[in-house]
Amino acid sequence: MKKLTITILVLSFFLIASVQAGNNFFSGLPVDGAFFEAANDTIKSNKTTLSSYKEVGMNLVKLGRIDSIVKAGIRARVFPGCQVFVLKGGKPVYDKCFGNYTYDAIQKVKPTTMYDLASLSKTTGTLLAIMKLYDNGKLRISDKASKYLTFLQGTDKEGITIKELLFHESGLPAYLDFYRLIVEKNSTATVSASAKRKVQTAIPDKNGIIGTNLHYKEGWVSCVPSAEYPIQVSDELYVSNRLHDAAMMRIASTKLCSKTYCYSCLNFILLKEIVETISGTTLDMFLNNEFYTPMKLNNIAYLPLKTHKKEEVAPTLKKNLLCNGEVQGYVNDLDAALLGGVSGNAGLFASARDVAMVYQMLLNKGEMDGKRYLSAETCRFFTTTTSASGRRGLGFDKPVPGNPKHNPCSISAPPVVYGHTGYTGTCCWVDPVNSLIYVFLSNRTFPYDGVNKLAKTGIRTKIQDVIYQAMKQH
Repeated sequence: MKKLTITILVLSFFLIASVQAGNNFFSGLPVDGAFFEAANDTIKSNKTTLSSYKEVGMNLVKLGRIDSIVKAGIRARVFPGCQVFVLKGGKPVYDKCFGNYTYDAIQKVKPTTMYDLASLSKTTGTLLAIMKLYDNGKLRISDKASKYLTFLQGTDKEGITIKELLFHESGLPAYLDFYRLIVEKNSTATVSASAKRKVQTAIPDKNGIIGTNLHYKEGWVSCVPSAEYPIQVSDELYVSNRLHDAAMMRIASTKLCSKTYCYSCLNFILLKEIVETISGTTLDMFLNNEFYTPMKLNNIAYLPLKTHKKEEVAPTLKKNLLCNGEVQGYVNDLDAALLGGVSGNAGLFASARDVAMVYQMLLNKGEMDGKRYLSAETCRFFTTTTSASGRRGLGFDKPVPGNPKHNPCSISAPPVVYGHTGYTGTCCWVDPVNSLIYVFLSNRTFPYDGVNKLAKTGIRTKIQDVIYQAMKQH
């Protein structure tokens, strides 16, 4: 009886201390109730021992607060499930899956579950390819994009450099709606494919309510694949092979703005075109051959339904303009979808572990498991070079400590941190000072993406706060 009393007192002490220490991390999270609860809906996949935490200087009790932040987010319906992966000194110190694919709680998130990375594809995919070509002497960042992309020659974009594309200082607008190339202007009618079969599509408004239907132009889409309609954008929708060139011409004809910082998906769409022109192969094949396959990363892919079962991929959206049913295994970004699912701005799907391995290779200065993928100098150059404005690295996003409203990172993150976020609810941040990698993947867009609760609650940043707190042993 005496032993039982002592055990209860010790457990109570740790629980109270943990809650008191963690109160500041949950301000602004729109939920009530106990944060520290049994992890019966959590899958922990790493085998890190207590001695491993001490070896890399991490406090296990403090790291445990991540569980509470994530579960609060799930209860508040910020996202139905997620993966959180943290590497410190090359060792996994936190590797957990939470929740389910949807709020129906039918399928649990697993360590191998693949998420749509959205714009995290820019640095996990496209930028890697650019770095490899640079490393091999195939391009210089001072090169003009028009040297490789003839459709830019003779336009006001002829002088745009690869460096300007990487810094998002090209003068290109933030986005172009390529879907407007294939729909009738101001159309609200039922969509009619060229195969003469009626297809419903809809756009949720900001409140997640299904809105208008659109009418596709004749000769641009089909319900069945063929040589003329090879681009699959959903289970029952295929797009004309003319769309790619039409999209590139739309970029070429769009008026150029001033060359100040403007984050633009078009920059990375053009970078992908440059990669394919130089390499003579598709972006996905290039990355598979140079990185993902030799690194033995089995859960990272463009067009994941070609290599994985649909149930291995978390759904991204209940419905979008191009899909009648759930968007699952097809890229959520409409421009990337219409470009065939392999695009410079989006299209990559992956598990948190595989994302972390890509960035661990960069943190290792281009080496992983005894094999070199990039030179140390190339890794140093791309991960440390910053634009004159200080807002961006060479393709990488950076902390903005002087502007908390627009800072994508924790205020504890040093200025040398690099990484990226993704619209679907993803991020990866690398801290070379502390040999730290933090990955968060979710499908916060499910069922609808009208209100970005993940950004409003700052959950990704709160988790990063906890990670830095866990490095303080006292």
